[in-house]
Amino acid sequence: MKPRIFIGSSTEGLSVAQRIKAFFEPDYDCYIWNDNIFQFNDGFLETLLKSASLFDFGFMVFAADDVTKIRDQEYETTRDNVLFEYGLFLGRVGIDRAYIIKEDNVKIPSDIVGITLLSYKTHDKNGTKQPDDSFNTQLSKLKKKIDEKVALGHLGLLPSTVIAISYFENFVKLLADEIMRQGNNIKIGDKTYKAARIRIVIPRTLDADMKRQATIYFRKIHFESCPISTSHRSYPIYVESSSDGDVKDEALIADMPTILSGIDKAIDMYFRVGHIGKTQEQQLTEERELGNFTRVLKLLISQDAYCREIVELVDDNNQLL
Repeated sequence: MKPRIFIGSSTEGLSVAQRIKAFFEPDYDCYIWNDNIFQFNDGFLETLLKSASLFDFGFMVFAADDVTKIRDQEYETTRDNVLFEYGLFLGRVGIDRAYIIKEDNVKIPSDIVGITLLSYKTHDKNGTKQPDDSFNTQLSKLKKKIDEKVALGHLGLLPSTVIAISYFENFVKLLADEIMRQGNNIKIGDKTYKAARIRIVIPRTLDADMKRQATIYFRKIHFESCPISTSHRSYPIYVESSSDGDVKDEALIADMPTILSGIDKAIDMYFRVGHIGKTQEQQLTEERELGNFTRVLKLLISQDAYCREIVELVDDNNQLL
């Protein structure tokens, strides 16, 4: 579940876009505007609006495509549609996630003067303009910046961040607090344990009926359902235990966040679904929101002293995330 980057450019700037894609692809899923993003039979603007919601970052290559005459002076400028796409991504993902990567001599609109830009110089190679040798250094600086933003999580248009915070505050944190409070006398159902760990299982896909998905998953791995009481309320959980005598050694408490079904419903509403099955756009949005939910939850766990000690995240193949 890598963060996703959209790279926009003119046809003339495509070689620069391809170089950016090659640089970021080991750690990010990168899509250039000509990577079959635009759907047949859909209006251009509608497709572009939907596509902007599929990405975590937008990079726009402002190449010197045109010459524009402004107040009797001529300037090298980028193509109009690239400027439009930048404005669209700026509105969708925010000023700290939409970036301009411009050829050094390109004039930009006065409204965006002051925004941090990445500039590059070019040289001629086999009849096409290519960025010079310092371009990778510039891209490294940009990557460091967006790596930091990914690590911090973000509020997107869909509810994954809010859902992750709610799940952590109203379940994970309270459960971890209760386990630490009970020490080596942890009561789960009718059994007592000396210690406990919490395993959060993140599904690979969203299902409208997450409760059934969770029930099937835990039956397959032979976890039993039982309640655990905290000072706030009783929670239904799944538990696997290792035993030694009358008192159990350690409980492995597991949960699959059924609250994730809210994301699935939100995606259906956003795309105004009137069909059975999922389109590629829905699947990409689902992946993005699951990835963001996981990143935000990991960040919250890492910032809590109790949770850091006893909580782990795994996928539904029990591989650590």
